Amino acid sequence: MTPRRRFALLALLLVVLALAVVLGGLWRLKNPPAPAGAADVTVFLPPGTPVSRIFRELESARVVPDARMAELYYRLYRSGTTLQAGEYLFTRPTSIDEVINRLGTGDVIVHRIVVPEGLTSEETFELFWKKGIGGPQAFREAAAASELLPGYTSGDSDLEGFLFPDTYQVTRTTSAAEVIARMVARFRENFTPPMRDAARARGMTVREVVTLASIIEKETSLSREYPLVSSVYWNRLRKGMRLQADPTVVYALKRNGKWSGTLYRSDYELDSPWNTYRIDGLPPGPICNPGSGALAAAVAPANTDYLYFVADDSGGHIFSRSFPEHLQAIAGVRRLRAQAPEPPPQETPAPDGGAQFP
Repeated sequence: MTPRRRFALLALLLVVLALAVVLGGLWRLKNPPAPAGAADVTVFLPPGTPVSRIFRELESARVVPDARMAELYYRLYRSGTTLQAGEYLFTRPTSIDEVINRLGTGDVIVHRIVVPEGLTSEETFELFWKKGIGGPQAFREAAAASELLPGYTSGDSDLEGFLFPDTYQVTRTTSAAEVIARMVARFRENFTPPMRDAARARGMTVREVVTLASIIEKETSLSREYPLVSSVYWNRLRKGMRLQADPTVVYALKRNGKWSGTLYRSDYELDSPWNTYRIDGLPPGPICNPGSGALAAAVAPANTDYLYFVADDSGGHIFSRSFPEHLQAIAGVRRLRAQAPEPPPQETPAPDGGAQFP
């Protein structure tokens, strides 16, 4: 065999081998092998990720067997499909066409974030950024955009009180600003025109209503008690009495970075505009984000002459009309609690319940 024929034969063999490799690679892309590990994998592709990086990430997660072959297939046969950023859940094995279809339609993971009533803005934001949505600084900067509610927010309170508690569906690419805009929009929907009319009839601004509702929200977890708690604070405001709401002291301590998890008698002396044991009337703004029940109760309190309440051991409260009656209620609760004593803390804790003192 002449050298020329040997060279031609070798070249043919190389072409056949290369074709076999390509065809084998394409077959593996369309018929990937079953994975050795877990079948489900999550891949996050940030916005702006280049195509080559997308397929490298998919190979790293073993969604595709070969990144270069997958990219070649995409550019040759599927380049008309725009690949979208986001967080994807793939169940392996998944063919290359199914992978591209998923990326093309943006079939991303949707997170359901349940925001309960009574959280502060920081506590609310944490629910999102712990899921990888936004970040602490991104939420703080977005929350400073108080123009979302012109006339309702001011100063350093930002949007505290106006981030409506609800269930939100978001993805990893949902921005902090978009999350906050949705929460503010939900507040607008739930603070209804009848509530606004009731607030005006009582001479209250929206901000004052939300501030009172936030205190009501923190005082009780029982929705049936919202109007009763509201009546206590309305009665105290009418009589010129200080609100003396324990949750405002807790909030003041949190703002000052001094909250230890236990409220002590000495904390009532904290010099803060949020401490309603030291100030007259309402604090400067909301202390949490209240739900619709507390908002409704703030403008529609029960018709009572209660001025005090104390937490009982059933999850509710005992309401009293006078301070002597209130002291009797406290004594009764303490007698019940004495049946199961606990070691006392180093400092004497404050009594439970709101509006403790005359």
